[in-house]
Parts: sequence; C-alpha cells; structure tokens
Amino acid sequence: MHPAQHIEFNRLAQEMAAWRAVPADDRSPAPGWWWGPAMALRHAKQPLSPEDCRKFGLPLGASFADAGNKVMAFLAAQRSLTRPSEFPKRRSKHRPIKIAGLYAMAAE
Repeated sequence: MHPAQHIEFNRLAQEMAAWRAVPADDRSPAPGWWWGPAMALRHAKQPLSPEDCRKFGLPLGASFADAGNKVMAFLAAQRSLTRPSEFPKRRSKHRPIKIAGLYAMAAE
C-alpha cells in the first residue's frame, strides 16, 4: 500500500472505530470522504492487524478489501451524508436551536 493510502486508511480506521462506538440509532450517517479509501482497498488482499479488524468489526484474518467492502456497505445503505459537526453522533432532534432574539420574540 502506498504511504499516502496508509495514512488515509489509518484515519478511516480511527473514525470507523469512533463511529461504531455510538449506538446505531444515535449515529450520524457515515462521512462521504470514506468512499475514496474504501474504493482504493477493494483489491488489497493483505490481512489487517487484529486491532484494525476490531475497529471495522471484522473477524481476525480479514483483509484490507474486507474493510473496504464493509465501509462501502455502510455508505451504500444511506440516503444522506453527515455534517462535520454531527460526526460520529448526530445532534438530538429535541435540542433547541439557539437563534439570537428568537427566545425574546417567543416570550412577547
């Protein structure tokens, strides 16, 4: 794997671990930038480290291609992308949005 791809893969693995740690109902959609590294991994048959297998939720001995396929499956199932401020957990739908002057107008 090219050194630049390895850096990108490490970032993907860290983000995937953080994202998977959030309960599925509270997770934001997966970030769109994950497509590139996932596509680059589709033919990489080298085995993942045990730590990377854990980060992706894959069995020991899984390959980089297996990790890429797992990421692709998450992305293919979504209908929207995440906002950077909502990763890895989406904001609560019940949290009030603070807009200057709004509360003052509502109180009048």
